[in-house]
Amino acid sequence: MAQTPRSRQANTGPGRGTPRSRTTARPGERTRRQQVEPLPEQEVPRAMNPKPAPLPRASRAMAATWRLAVLLVVIAGIGLVLAHSLRVYFAQAQELAAVRAEIAAERERIADMEDQLERWDDPEYVRSIARVRLGWVMPGEVGYRVIDAEGNPLEGVTMTQEEPELQGEWYEKMWTSVKLTDSPAEEE
Repeated sequence: MAQTPRSRQANTGPGRGTPRSRTTARPGERTRRQQVEPLPEQEVPRAMNPKPAPLPRASRAMAATWRLAVLLVVIAGIGLVLAHSLRVYFAQAQELAAVRAEIAAERERIADMEDQLERWDDPEYVRSIARVRLGWVMPGEVGYRVIDAEGNPLEGVTMTQEEPELQGEWYEKMWTSVKLTDSPAEEE
């Protein structure tokens, strides 16, 4: 049977064509597959049997015990790894807190130093420091130094005396204050 150009066009494309191109057998010649009947379970070799034979109860309990033991070992290993990691984490957290506190203290110290530096830019502060530390005076002023019995200058000696409670009339209070002023106070 010869194909015409029209039939050739209809049978082109994927999956098209004559039945002989898809299979070598002719429609009447097709055969059915032979079905293999399974052998009884007794005759089937153990390697070909898809279901394993049930284990006795003692073996199942032993297998469960081993599985549980392995699971506990794995969990213990994971616990050890996590415990080490947590210890490292907390140690680093403490170090970080200490470093942050140190940084805060250094920033405070830097702020104090910057404040001192700004004070040195003030001419009045420089004058007061020159008066106290170096004993300088401004032109037209007279400078005095208080010295002790050995001839050493006294610096920053504070004299304090508890003021007694004055009693009586106003003129008695005034005379008592004059007497207290006349007596020297003790150094601390």
